[in-house]
Amino acid sequence: MSSKAENETSQVLTSKPFKTLEELYAGLSNLTPWPEIRDVRKSADYVYSGKDINDVTKPLVKWNRNKKPRTLVCHDMKGGYLDDRFIFGSDAHDSYVFYHWSGVDSFVYFSHYLVTIPPYGWINAAHTHGVKVLGTVITEWTDGERIWKEIFRSEAEIKRFADALITLAKFYKFDGWLINVENKIDEDDIDKLIFFVKYLTNTIHTALEGSEVIWYDSVTVKGELKWQNELNDLNKCFFEVCDGIFLNYNWTDTGLASSRNQAIAGNRVRDIYVGLDVWGRGCPGGGGFQSEYALRKIREHHLSVAIFAPGWTHEYLGPKTFIDTENLFWAQLFPYLYIHVPLYDNETFRTSLCLGVGLTNYRLGQSAKYSEDKPFFNLSVQSPQVSTPSPHLEILNQPEITEPKVVTESNLLNKNETESASGQVLTTESDLKKVVEDIVYDTKRSCVKVHGQSIAFTSTTLNSELNYFKYCRSCSFNGGGCLEIITSNPRLFHRLFLIQVTSSHGIQVSIVYSMENCAQDQCELMLVAGDDGNLKLISKYQTEELDYPWKKNLYITNFERITEIGVAASKEGRITLGEIVVQDKQPGYRDNQDLGTLISDVNY
Repeated sequence: MSSKAENETSQVLTSKPFKTLEELYAGLSNLTPWPEIRDVRKSADYVYSGKDINDVTKPLVKWNRNKKPRTLVCHDMKGGYLDDRFIFGSDAHDSYVFYHWSGVDSFVYFSHYLVTIPPYGWINAAHTHGVKVLGTVITEWTDGERIWKEIFRSEAEIKRFADALITLAKFYKFDGWLINVENKIDEDDIDKLIFFVKYLTNTIHTALEGSEVIWYDSVTVKGELKWQNELNDLNKCFFEVCDGIFLNYNWTDTGLASSRNQAIAGNRVRDIYVGLDVWGRGCPGGGGFQSEYALRKIREHHLSVAIFAPGWTHEYLGPKTFIDTENLFWAQLFPYLYIHVPLYDNETFRTSLCLGVGLTNYRLGQSAKYSEDKPFFNLSVQSPQVSTPSPHLEILNQPEITEPKVVTESNLLNKNETESASGQVLTTESDLKKVVEDIVYDTKRSCVKVHGQSIAFTSTTLNSELNYFKYCRSCSFNGGGCLEIITSNPRLFHRLFLIQVTSSHGIQVSIVYSMENCAQDQCELMLVAGDDGNLKLISKYQTEELDYPWKKNLYITNFERITEIGVAASKEGRITLGEIVVQDKQPGYRDNQDLGTLISDVNY
């Protein structure tokens, strides 16, 4: 956290949790309003398979979204409420950001406070991409037992607590709750706990369209704090009265098969979210860059996944190489994710590709005067991000995986309690760091060397015809960064966005770009756009010179609906994309029939 931001906390509007029941009830009548909170963007009823989206040699296939497993991300970093708590951002330009939204259905903000309200920036960033956001209710140890005893005094008190949670979700416009009871419950009170979960779920569904309540696999029907790592008769009573269960991470193949069988009869297989702990701690595969192993196993059973603490890429390996590390990590998971499609019905789609963080905040290619050229971190200003992971980062030499030792008394949502695969007891995150071995990973684009908490990337030239893109923080048109397109094979295009934009007047697209690293007099930036695989290669209609080095191309399409946006370069080189706008065709172009020479089919 920046020292300046820390010194101003008493004067700056922040997101914050409630630590006690008394604080919660007292605060309900005096909630602090936030600036405009975005509604969650609706998505199409179809998805694309993550294993196909980087292959531009064939059309994509649509899949029924309601028949594919889902992906939940549970964010847990250093206790939560770091620089992300500031409503208007801070100058902590190296804080953690998340931008692989296209493969995620729900996002949980987690902390160890009683009631965790997701920070303003996370809600806006997730909702921009059509991703639901959940807060967390957690009770722990003897203090947790006391809290539930107070809630269970009467049915009215149970409803009071649930109603308070619903009030918070409605006021701050997030989409539900993860319920995590990390303490014993008297067996005589279990029916009261079940009643609470059922009442909360039913009531929030009425109050908030699309809301969700997820139960974490912790307490059993007998009141024991005992993680089952599967859906069974000891935890099914909670699953049956809410929207899903987040299973602890210490599962086995046999347990997953049994869990699936438990849910088949009620057609609720997709409501089982199997825990994947990125920190390892007994999770199959060991976490880290081997998290792909656990996700592959989960998907073999057609189950949903709950990815816990993916901020490991930043918290453990540090901010210096974060973008490269984050892209490498998610590239291993994307083949097992399903890409949802945000809807823009007679709306403009606009993105500057900004992640919500930067060394300087630019406006129209120039440093914003009000920012005084200072760094910034503000998730609320994150632009819509590309739907595809950075290509060609799949690890080619994954090490042989040995199943870790089952740790039946270890729980997923506490990073201070775990055990290594060798059976060594690990009590702190610093202990976790000591057992990381040196390892070298190879991808088509780089050699990656991991040494403890250090990671280094060395580019390789073995594959000279790879097309790819990467985030660039050294310049921007709007915000703190942009996207650099690297073309080595002009015969192939770059797939960027899977969105559904409709317009009753036809569609035009503008792209702001720079070609400092490309032969400008020879290279043309072309638009690739289409509807349901009917892709067209579209040449520019006109070019506008902006402040150096930026230009803006206008592309006129013959579509009234676009489901895919990409770009192609006519020559090898690097092109920087600063902004993409998809909007209604403007009146001067609506009747233009002279487009035949500018539009051609994409040859897969």
